[in-house]
Amino acid sequence: MKDVWNKRLTAAVLTLILAGSTSVVWAAEEDKAAEPAQEIVITANRLKNQKVDTPADVTVITSQQISDRGYRTVTDALEDVPGARVLDQGTPAFERKIMLNGDERVVVMVDGRRVNNSMGPTEGKSTLDANTLPPVSMIERIEVVKGGASTLYGADAVGGVINVITKTPEETTGTVHVGYGSWGTQDLGASFGGKVNKTGFQVGFNRNKASYLKYKDTNGDTKKWDGQTNYTQDALSLKLTQDFTKSDGLTVNYDYSNLEGNLFAGLYSYGYPNSDQRHTNKKTNNVGIKYDWNRDAKNSGYLQAYRNYLTYSNLGSYNGEMNETDWAIEGQQNFALSDTNTLIAGLEYRNAKVNHADVYTNGKYNNKAIFLQDQWKFAPSWQLNTGVRYDNHSKAGSRTTGSVAVNKKFSQDSNAYLSWNSVFRAPTTDDLFYQDSYNFMRGNENLKPETGNVWSAGYNFKIDSKTEAGITGFYSQLNNAIRWADYGYYWHAENINKEKKRGMTLSVEHHLNKLWDIDAAYTYVKVNTDKQDGNGYVRDPNYAPNYFQAGVRYHDTKWNVSLRGRGGSGLAQSKYGEHNYFTLDLAARYKFTNNWTGFANIYNLNNAAYAEYAGVVNGQDNYPMPGRRIIVGAEYTF
Repeated sequence: MKDVWNKRLTAAVLTLILAGSTSVVWAAEEDKAAEPAQEIVITANRLKNQKVDTPADVTVITSQQISDRGYRTVTDALEDVPGARVLDQGTPAFERKIMLNGDERVVVMVDGRRVNNSMGPTEGKSTLDANTLPPVSMIERIEVVKGGASTLYGADAVGGVINVITKTPEETTGTVHVGYGSWGTQDLGASFGGKVNKTGFQVGFNRNKASYLKYKDTNGDTKKWDGQTNYTQDALSLKLTQDFTKSDGLTVNYDYSNLEGNLFAGLYSYGYPNSDQRHTNKKTNNVGIKYDWNRDAKNSGYLQAYRNYLTYSNLGSYNGEMNETDWAIEGQQNFALSDTNTLIAGLEYRNAKVNHADVYTNGKYNNKAIFLQDQWKFAPSWQLNTGVRYDNHSKAGSRTTGSVAVNKKFSQDSNAYLSWNSVFRAPTTDDLFYQDSYNFMRGNENLKPETGNVWSAGYNFKIDSKTEAGITGFYSQLNNAIRWADYGYYWHAENINKEKKRGMTLSVEHHLNKLWDIDAAYTYVKVNTDKQDGNGYVRDPNYAPNYFQAGVRYHDTKWNVSLRGRGGSGLAQSKYGEHNYFTLDLAARYKFTNNWTGFANIYNLNNAAYAEYAGVVNGQDNYPMPGRRIIVGAEYTF
């Protein structure tokens, strides 16, 4: 009966969308102009390049797309990127892991400042909680580069790189939004920015809150998480700019996040209902300063310094507080050797120190690096990028890595590329030093660094004037891959012999007319590990081998409505209660006036039972995703 109701609800929503469209067809000719075909990207090569000239799988999400598609968080936006996934353990007090090309080893930056950390109970390879990224009202665009980028960006850039670029203040603008919804949900925020002469500022604040959480189990029953699963997250982002001339100036950034709430470490612990409720508090205080020169010239450069501070307390059965302080100095200078040849040179120094109040060992490390990349257009439609990087890590030793990438541009709308990157990834402080007072989590100071190679190839093209498509293949092999292994009564960080990962992503986007767009993507990932236990390569069951994304969007001068679907199939029975799933999200925005906009977001519209994070007990997902929930509100722009 519930499945029938879900189908009727979905059909009713689609009917409302269609009904709304007929009343405003007359306004189609006044719809917003399409975005320029030639988007400029920076992150892939550390230089300004047209997307079609970039030898990588690149997606750019603009602030206009964030607004039009009703994204409430950065992770909302990332979940629509082909080949990207965000793994959620069900409750926001746990971290949200970003995966690119099936890999958690991803470098995440805010305005070019690395925000990955080395500390925290990750039980995996991710080094960032995506909950801590800035509010979307502060974001100008998000650049997502899938595939190896370790030469330019160092450790963790195995799956790719994400750069969240905040707005640079120009004219005076501001927004205020208020939203309320299911389970006591609140979404409150404001942003404001402006510029006087050569001095500018941009500030944004956001509060997200929920009183409790519900989920649907594999039997089809909707349940409430036991205990008090309430949480509150406050986030503040500030950007100050001072121009000295038109081409050089100073930028100061500050990002703060405070997430506090109650949670359970899954529904079960070792087969029994989990009674371990924890009060968790996670704070980030990140500050950076950057001086850049010759901004729009080929010989541009910058020097920046930043400090990231993370505090994590888990006041349950594993009482204690952990904190990490990272600070770094980085510099880059570009040299225009000719009209078709540019050399990028850079230096990096990063220092990380952790302190665990209830842990027997504290730890620290530093890494010194130098890198060079040559970008050469050796023919009108061909580009060759070659790079080399040298790292000196205080715990993992020294290593030289390299990269080669070639790009062929067939037209202004199509290109093909092939890239290779070698990898040197040092263990994190978590891997090396973590040990709780119960000896339940055990780091390993004898870990070896991960090394290996990452390959990717792709082809982007236009089928016709309204249809764009892309295909990407990827392959990686890592030696001495690091994992956290479950030994029954404790977890232990260890090296395994090898890890192989291969897969592909297919994506297509079609503009039906000026009102309707549709898109779809399919990603296949296969991960095999060799633990040197005599069994050879064994498939890792923690990953969903097949992942689907699809959407339909209606837009005119008043309405912006998106219906998005995501799903997985072939999930291992040993790790997931639901072996196949499909869930729908709906985002709708209606513009009442030039200043006022109403919005509504419905997550898990069809109330599916599913999990994104592996773990199953008695046929039930240990980390079930939240059920159907809605948030409605209004936004005022000035």
